[in-house]
Amino acid sequence: MTITDCISTPGEILKEEFLEPLGISQYRLARAIGKPESAISEIVNGHRSISVEMAWLLSRALGTTPEFWMNLETTYELKTLDTSSMPQVAALA
Repeated sequence: MTITDCISTPGEILKEEFLEPLGISQYRLARAIGKPESAISEIVNGHRSISVEMAWLLSRALGTTPEFWMNLETTYELKTLDTSSMPQVAALA
């Protein structure tokens, strides 16, 4: 088991904490925010990250804040970042 097996994507949280409990389909959410259903599907399935614009739209539709969605996205990206090919960097201070 790796760390990525234990971390929920922002899309999983969207689906499991918002869409399913509220009985909202991906289609209905997409219509409400003026985006294609494929955009929501790609987020839910972990194939698309949440942009600043999408965070703002989701916050308006779901009664959250844009920061909530951006924090989910940033945390997920940092925890799943593969640093194995990154150069060694010495602290400047």
